[in-house]
Amino acid sequence: MRPLLLLCLIAGTSLTAHAQNVLSLRQPMRADGVLRADRLTDLQAPSDGDGWDGPSAVIIPPGAGVEWDLGAPTPMSGAALQADNNDDYVLAISDDGLTWRELVHFGGIEGGGLRTRSKLDLAATARFVRLSAGGGDTRFSVSEVEIFSSGTSGSALLRAKWVPRRPLEQTFLAWVVGMALLLLLSSRRLPKVALGALAALGLGVTAWLVFEETAQDPGALASLPWIRATVALVAMAAVVRERLFRANWPAHGGLVVGTLCLTAALSTWCFLNLGTPQFHDVSAGRGTWLHHYDMRTYYPIAKYFPELRFDGVYAASVLAMAEGRDLDSFDAQPIRDLRTHVMNTVRDEKAHLLEVRARFSPERWALFLEDMAYFRRAMGDGGFSGSMNDHGGNATPVWFLSARALFASAPASDATLWRGVGADVLLLALAFLALGWAWGPRTALLAMTVFGAMDFYQFGSNWFGATLRHDWLSLWAMGLALLKKQKLELAGAAFAWSAWIRAFPALTFVTLSLPVLWVGGKLLLQRQRARAMEVLEPLLRVVLGVVIASVVLVGLSIFVFGADSWTEWLHKVQTLDRDNHLNNISFRTYVNTQKRAWFAACGLSLLGLLLVLRRASLVRAAAWGVALVPIVFNPANYYLHAAFLLVVLAGEERPSTGPTTTLRGALVWLTLLAMCFASYFANVGVDTGTHFALETAILFVVLGVLWVLELGRAREFPAP
Repeated sequence: MRPLLLLCLIAGTSLTAHAQNVLSLRQPMRADGVLRADRLTDLQAPSDGDGWDGPSAVIIPPGAGVEWDLGAPTPMSGAALQADNNDDYVLAISDDGLTWRELVHFGGIEGGGLRTRSKLDLAATARFVRLSAGGGDTRFSVSEVEIFSSGTSGSALLRAKWVPRRPLEQTFLAWVVGMALLLLLSSRRLPKVALGALAALGLGVTAWLVFEETAQDPGALASLPWIRATVALVAMAAVVRERLFRANWPAHGGLVVGTLCLTAALSTWCFLNLGTPQFHDVSAGRGTWLHHYDMRTYYPIAKYFPELRFDGVYAASVLAMAEGRDLDSFDAQPIRDLRTHVMNTVRDEKAHLLEVRARFSPERWALFLEDMAYFRRAMGDGGFSGSMNDHGGNATPVWFLSARALFASAPASDATLWRGVGADVLLLALAFLALGWAWGPRTALLAMTVFGAMDFYQFGSNWFGATLRHDWLSLWAMGLALLKKQKLELAGAAFAWSAWIRAFPALTFVTLSLPVLWVGGKLLLQRQRARAMEVLEPLLRVVLGVVIASVVLVGLSIFVFGADSWTEWLHKVQTLDRDNHLNNISFRTYVNTQKRAWFAACGLSLLGLLLVLRRASLVRAAAWGVALVPIVFNPANYYLHAAFLLVVLAGEERPSTGPTTTLRGALVWLTLLAMCFASYFANVGVDTGTHFALETAILFVVLGVLWVLELGRAREFPAP
């Protein structure tokens, strides 16, 4: 089912590899109990970082080896090996198969899983080759071995790391080509029968990919970055197709929207980890969707906030584990002091532990023990205690109001946590529906595509399975939709609620104000007070919604948790924001850590946005608040999921000739989809720190391109 071009590419690569790699497709003459040793030379190397025992790995028992006969003395100029990262591997050579000498010794290497090593300055000749393993953790595995007679062109290991190499990845590449051809063929001028056949073909092939290829491949998750990238490519093809041949061969809008429906569905499937649970339930001995690691912190703080506050969840957790036992036996247990965010031990934290315990009544403590017992069963005591090096609950008291409503009277259980997951899913669905209501189906579907195809949110998990982790994003999207529909007070209320949950959406108020204050200020300077008030009226209506919502939400949080809850939260986030973390995507972590440079970046960013937004509509100005998040704040990677909201910068028009987008809008969408595609390269053969540094670079380049696209826009806001 792959296109002829792809087959030619693979065949050409294989022929070249056969000419240079003397082990290419060669069967071993001896394998010493190594199963499927033929896969060591099958040219099917996975990407670096795959699991050491994944489907592409050949397990090498301790003391075992694999030998090959090259048939005649053969010159050897280099060698490459992909194997488990923390072991030693030796390639030895022989002229007679009896007496061996070392050709190259590959030691351990940084990074996890299968990793490629190479040495290309060899000068040897031999007929026989032997691979053996030793050292490390004695769990040896190799996926591919190559020895070169001259040059390395065609190498499966040393070619560009970004080349899709798994069969599933090549299949998805073929799918991209097929969908592009289908879009090219589809036109409003075709008979309905032909259009229906094309639509059925696209849907059928896509369904086959998801339910046959992806679902049946045990190593599919290793291809997840590439699948996200191909989904973005197909969405890009749909956007481009709608702009091509508009006079002679106009695209059929239904098939374009249908393609975007497919990319939205597939990107959602990617967000859901290709249907594979991301976590493990120790007590049940199976995978689970529930994010116990996250909720073992947020559930108890929401339910027991008067006792735990922002500093007590780990202290109380240690005491729950020590209940009925000698607390001194836990002296060496690492625990983060949530008052300072410094790692410590129970020995040094005992006074704080006992102070937290004193906050509980006997009845409340008994309930807490029951709830923690559930999490300990699900996570295992090792996972439960190991989670105490995280940073605790960082949400605002307003967020804890909603979580408390869900959990206050509910015992910790799978059913209780699933109720919270359902609330998150409902909120996300409402957000995408709101975008469709305000802008149209393309905007909503592209928002879904970018939401699932982007990579910023990935760091061990994507928060699915936790509770109310996307509520602030959903409210931000709803606020933009309400603003677009001129429901100004409701928009202000949505923005305020979002900002009181996570501080980042407050930046919307900054960018939203730029065109209003610019034009209104000019009118006031010209002494045109009446016109100035007309210009300021929309902003004042938004502010009214903000004030009313803020009074209600903050007032309720103070009534339930006390005014000091806000003081404690502010201290906590200031402590967190002060330090850089590996998984931050921000100016202050990966661009420049100096405070002076940060002040300059904030000032220049505001001036740059004023330049392009002084004539913008309120809603487009509000959406640009997302761009300030990685500059003003120092956020963890998952908060940059907010980038999907930038799809509204394009807008959506419906001329009499059929639905289409403006060229500028199409470029906005293509830029965001290119961002998703580019993230694939940040996942290939790099360590975690480099990954997030590359993600930061990708994000800032995209924001720069979007800023350039704002230049020269027609005036949308009233001129002074």
